[in-house]
Amino acid sequence: MSDHAELNREPSSAAPTVEPPRLELLPYAGAEQSKRAGLAGTILWGSALAAALALAAGVAAFGVYDHTKQANLVAAKTEETLSLAETVKGLAKRLDAIDAARARDEAADMRKVSAEMKTEGAAGRELGAQLAQANARLDKLDHDHGARLDKLTDRLDHESAGKFADLSARLDKFADLSARLDKLEKRPVPVAAVVAPAPAKPAAAQVAQPVSDETTGAIERPRLRGYWLVEAQDGYAVIDGRDGPQQVTPGDVLPGVGRVQRIERRGGDWAVVTSAGIIAGDQPPF
Repeated sequence: MSDHAELNREPSSAAPTVEPPRLELLPYAGAEQSKRAGLAGTILWGSALAAALALAAGVAAFGVYDHTKQANLVAAKTEETLSLAETVKGLAKRLDAIDAARARDEAADMRKVSAEMKTEGAAGRELGAQLAQANARLDKLDHDHGARLDKLTDRLDHESAGKFADLSARLDKFADLSARLDKLEKRPVPVAAVVAPAPAKPAAAQVAQPVSDETTGAIERPRLRGYWLVEAQDGYAVIDGRDGPQQVTPGDVLPGVGRVQRIERRGGDWAVVTSAGIIAGDQPPF
């Protein structure tokens, strides 16, 4: 339309220019172009709006997906945590049961050890008491044997002193007799006068000899139990028995033994023969 107005304002002085008729299509074309431009803008705007909506929908969908995924992860983590808690709880129960069983076992072991220690302590005390009794008995036996040995030693010393004195006196007598015999042998023997034999005396009536109650050697005498020979020599012996050691000589009378008849050797050992039996050996008969 603007071009058409400008044509209408041209000066009239100018020669008229004859132009061929033409169709005025420009205004229609411009309107079409304006419509097309508006439609294109609308389309572009709609496309942009659709793209924005699509983007928003995508973002929303992504957010929903991410939220769902996170919710699933949280649920999985929660379930895993609960499972782990149950596992830990089960382990704790098992550990408590193990600790309780161990405590019971340890308590039983402690009671067993305590009982064994008490038993061993009682056995130790009993053994100590037995050892004390044995020591007391040994001390008593030692004391008794020591006293008996001291007594026997004193008796032997006393009696041996008397025996030695008697033996010395007898030896002196034997020496004196030997000297006298030597003197008699050295004297000259005088010629003795012939002496008529004396008339024979009438035979005297034979006197019956008393029968001795002593046991002969044909009957073996029993060995006396509870007595044994400690020492023996010619003329005396030391025997031991229920009443302790005693020195005896032939003719002594001892209770339970009888009269000592003789002290003799039998084989290679000494024996004391009494009216009740024989005492021999250096150990008590069993």
